Amino acid sequence: MFESWYARHDEKTKFWLEFQVISDGFSSTTPSTPSSTTPQTTPPTTTTPSTTTPTEFTLFPSLPAELRLKIWEELLTPRVILITCLDSRFLPTKRAQLSHRPSLPPVPILLHICRESRALALRHYELTFAWKLPPRLAAPEAGAAGPLSGPARTWFNFRLDCVLLLGELEPFDAYGFNSPMVYFLRKEDTRRVRHVAVAYEELHLGVYEGEHIFGSLFHVVDRFAAAERLLITSTERDAEVRDLVLPAADNVIQKLWMAWVSGTSVVTSSLASKQILMIREDELASFIAHHA
Repeated sequence: MFESWYARHDEKTKFWLEFQVISDGFSSTTPSTPSSTTPQTTPPTTTTPSTTTPTEFTLFPSLPAELRLKIWEELLTPRVILITCLDSRFLPTKRAQLSHRPSLPPVPILLHICRESRALALRHYELTFAWKLPPRLAAPEAGAAGPLSGPARTWFNFRLDCVLLLGELEPFDAYGFNSPMVYFLRKEDTRRVRHVAVAYEELHLGVYEGEHIFGSLFHVVDRFAAAERLLITSTERDAEVRDLVLPAADNVIQKLWMAWVSGTSVVTSSLASKQILMIREDELASFIAHHA
């Protein structure tokens, strides 16, 4: 299943970030398809033209501008942006993880509808999350290959949207060079994010020592300073292969965090008191909407 970063030797290790919208506030993350074998117990209802519900509201352009803008604002919903750190040595594993999650259109719907909705959207969304390989991993002696950076191509609402981190939190190359995943991102961007989460599967409890795990979480908490809390998201797969009971009534992550920070002098009071919550990944968007 999980292999040590030192288990393989590749002189041309490649690290990069990928971005994927897994929730847009509208689409269901667990769509259900009715079974074709299910018997139909209720006959279909026939409607006459006089009782058919209209599918278009043709008078919308005639509404006062203030009212139209209020309606457009209802489409400003929290989105969840998955940021994945990929390693060329373990690409199939990460691709499998990504395949279990939705991949929704990357551009917010308001930017597509009309000129008026786009103007409103541009006051809330901006292209962000340019990334650059940290010097330790980009150095020639580290054997880096491929692109060392990427432009800002992710639409993000810093007030509403949430970042979910997937992939190795502190990647190591074949030569022992390492750097926290969050250091790939610009500090000017991460410090503005108000909602941040880490996938439980990336903590590798039982594989890594506690000091390594929570040292990595320290960098996340430190880099996303504006976030009121750090969320640890779990999936049904965590219950199947990682013996995690869902929902987790006992917040073991918060307990281990407090135990770790109490033994170090490098953590400020604001970091030490950071709230860490464990929630289901499929409930992340609704949680953010409630706390936005």
